Amino acid sequence: MEDHRVEALQPTGIPILDKVTGGGFPRPSAIALMGPIGSGKSSLVRELVTNFIRQGCSLLYYCIDDPADIVKLGLEDHHIAVDKIEQEGRLEFVDMFSLGAQKLAESLPKMDPSEILEETLKFQDLLSYGRTFALKPGMGPKIIVLDSITPFFLLTEARKVFQYVQVMRFATRIARAVTIAILHTEVVDESLENATANLADGVIEMKKRTGEILLKGGTMKVLRIGRNPIMSRGYFYQITQQGIVFSNSPVI
Repeated sequence: MEDHRVEALQPTGIPILDKVTGGGFPRPSAIALMGPIGSGKSSLVRELVTNFIRQGCSLLYYCIDDPADIVKLGLEDHHIAVDKIEQEGRLEFVDMFSLGAQKLAESLPKMDPSEILEETLKFQDLLSYGRTFALKPGMGPKIIVLDSITPFFLLTEARKVFQYVQVMRFATRIARAVTIAILHTEVVDESLENATANLADGVIEMKKRTGEILLKGGTMKVLRIGRNPIMSRGYFYQITQQGIVFSNSPVI
């Protein structure tokens, strides 16, 4: 008899990550990718997105920290034919960054700048895009990327954040999707970081290498995936023109 507890895994296409996670991210699951600003989280996500698209997945990308055209350029650098895949309906961008810029332009000089984000980053909008995507029939395995959820956390009280993260987990289950949410640490309250890490189905932590200004890189650790805590040692990575490159030997 087949064990129904065996989870479907979505390979990440990054050898180190697949090895440490035992074959990829469980589907469904909500993965938190945490680390300070500039630690390479978006570089890792673009690498993952590229691999998922090549595996035939369908992808919804919320562009919150950068405009969609910048994200698209990053994917084209990985030799992904973005326009073609968008036309096939397998890749959708929700450009919340540009929406914020547009709101700012329209409202100057009458709106207080702090109100711009509150107007733009409405979690309800986020969920409605997600709902349409989740219920689309006949697509490959679904991936949702939130790059990043930090602004939401800066705009709202802790209780709401718990609700948001919980709703994201529900949505992930309904769509049988892998959701990857980036959270910039050292910006939001530490209790929110901890709450996110505890609620997520998986946690990947990236830390900048200190003291080396010119070498962009750091260490990556998988803290948990699915039901299993992982005693993963850290792996060095470097951010190059070709993307993110991992060293095969773990940090002792």
